[in-house]
This record gives sequence, structure tokens and C-alpha cells, in this order.
Amino acid sequence: MKPATRRLLLLGGCLLCGWLALRGSRDQPAPPAAQSLPAADAPLPRSHSRLAAEWQEWIARCEQGGDPAEFKKQLAALKDRWLEEDPQVLAGIIGQLLRQGGDAPTGIPFETGPGGALRGWPTLRVFLLDTLAVTDPDLAGVIAREILATTTSAEEFAVALKPLLLGGPWQAPAGELEAHFTRLLENPEWQDKTGLAEALDLSRIAASPGSTQVLARWVDRSPPAKEAGVMALHETAANHPSLVIGLVAEDPQLFQDQPELRAGLLARAAASDPQQTERLGDYLKDPSVSLAEKQHFLGLFPLRSASTGFRLYGSPPAPYDAASVKADDKAALGIVNQWKADPAMSELRNDFAGLEQRLLAWVGQTGD
Repeated sequence: MKPATRRLLLLGGCLLCGWLALRGSRDQPAPPAAQSLPAADAPLPRSHSRLAAEWQEWIARCEQGGDPAEFKKQLAALKDRWLEEDPQVLAGIIGQLLRQGGDAPTGIPFETGPGGALRGWPTLRVFLLDTLAVTDPDLAGVIAREILATTTSAEEFAVALKPLLLGGPWQAPAGELEAHFTRLLENPEWQDKTGLAEALDLSRIAASPGSTQVLARWVDRSPPAKEAGVMALHETAANHPSLVIGLVAEDPQLFQDQPELRAGLLARAAASDPQQTERLGDYLKDPSVSLAEKQHFLGLFPLRSASTGFRLYGSPPAPYDAASVKADDKAALGIVNQWKADPAMSELRNDFAGLEQRLLAWVGQTGD
């Protein structure tokens, strides 16, 4: 999906401006033994020499230039034909072609479609990696790690990560994903690339303290792609509020110079989670937090804006469940009553009253 086309849907909350602690080791079954990757100069199976010939034809065609819209249709058809081949054989051939290093620009913008598959390939190597991601997951993981270690393209890097985010035995450990994520974000030449913007969703999909922290600290430094990073952080907080609430609450220096962002992320706390609401209470009583920031938080809480659109990794964020929203609104009302009775928060009494009226209206709209 093109980042610029992502749409935010409000569900009882305010739409924010802006667009993206290592977890313990997982107990996972050992992945199946990886198949051997053919050498770059190994002869292709005779029965599949047609695929190699088609690849060379496409390199020549793209080097000569042409209509990107027509290339897009033809490459989509080529992908469909190739996916009819034996998955293991196709994965091996793709790995060999990637090792040979041939490539050409297509003029097609990078674009994600349904199921994380691409429908726009800026280069032919990105096309190969996209096709690889839906073939043999065992060999795809081997090839992906080679690409991640050597590529100079943010789009190649983002697409190569896909096999390592698959569920089951092929999923990379949290620490490995965090290392790849760090390398992606720290590359100064990738800061304005579409591949980086799409790959920011790794934080939401990986759902680990480490990947969330990598993203948060990158956003805190205000990189050129900060807008996309802020959106990714909000999407992570919407799906996994405890991760983001815990990270922000445990590090008072994080987003200290971005008070509205900090307030907005904390406003995504689940009112039905006592640990999260306890951290919110500490935040509201913290004298180092400005009154303006606290008021901004109370104007947003509970924030439930959600996003939609195709994603490179996994499924798009799920809409908020109406029953869960209703229960959380009721829980928030109870929390506000506790805050109102706390002398340490007396300066916010008027703001609590406004929040209470808003919550009562929301609860009333659901029939209670």
C-alpha cells in the first residue's frame, strides 16, 4: 500500500496528526533443515531454462524502457505463471537469479496489495523477492538472510524481511528481527524510501518490547521519516497498548521534547487494564509533566483511532470491536471518578469533568 493513501478511521476518539527491553527467548520448535541454495553459476535445471530466458528478456526490456503501466500488467501475469511451477524448484531458481545480481528498474511505484503481496515492483529484484515470499518458506528464509546482509535497496530489504515474519517454525527470533529493524532505520540513505515506510509495520507485527523500543527511539530522534514512524507507533499502540504504555511510562526521557506525541500514545491505554491505568495515574501526578501536556492527554483519552489499507506484513489492523469499546468506556468512567477524588490531581478537576461528560455521552449512545 502507498503510505500516502493510508486512511484513518475514527471510532469515538480523536484523529491524531502524523504518520510508524528485548523479549525473552521463545520456546519454538527447531525449523526444518534448510535446503541448499544453488550457487550463482550453477546450471539451471533444463526443464526450467524457460524461466531463466524470461528473466533475461525482462532485464533487456526494462533497460530499453517502456510504459510502466504495461510492465505492471505483464509482470503480474508473469508472477501468476511462475507460481504454477514447483515451489521448491522456483524458490531455488529465484535464489540463483538473485545471487547472480542482475537487475533493472521498471518505473513502477512500490505498492502493496492484498495479503501483503506487491502489485508494484520498482525493480526486477524486488519482483523476484515478492514472488519468493509465497514459494518455499524454508529456502525463502535462507535467501532472505543473504539479501538482508548485502542489499543496498530499502525496498529489497523490506520485502526480504517478509519470510522471517511468517508464523510457525520459520519465524525469526525477536532478537534477530530487532537487529534487522535497527539496520533498516539507521541507514541514512533509506530515510526517504518507500520500502522503509512500509517496513515500519514490523513493530506492530513482531509485537515485542525490543522492536517497539527500536521504533520509539528512532522516532524520538526526529528522523526525516518521522511522520511515518509516528503512525507506526500509534498502530503498534492501538494493537498492543501495554507494550507502548510500558515503554513510555518506564522512560521519562522518551518523547520529553515531543509532549503531544507522548500524550497521544498514552491516551491509547486500555482503561480495563489496571496496570496501564495505574501508569496513567502516575503520569498525571508527575510534576515534571506540564499541565498543557496533561490536558492534551485528557482531551484524547481514550483514543481509539484505527487505520486501514493493505500492508506488506500480515493483515491490516483490525477495527475496534464495539462491545470492547463499550466496556472500556465504562471502565474509563470509573477511572475518571478515582482521579477526580485524588487531591494530587486537583489542578485537573475541570478537565476531568469534560472527560466525564464525553464518556457519559459515548456510553449513552450505546444504550446504557
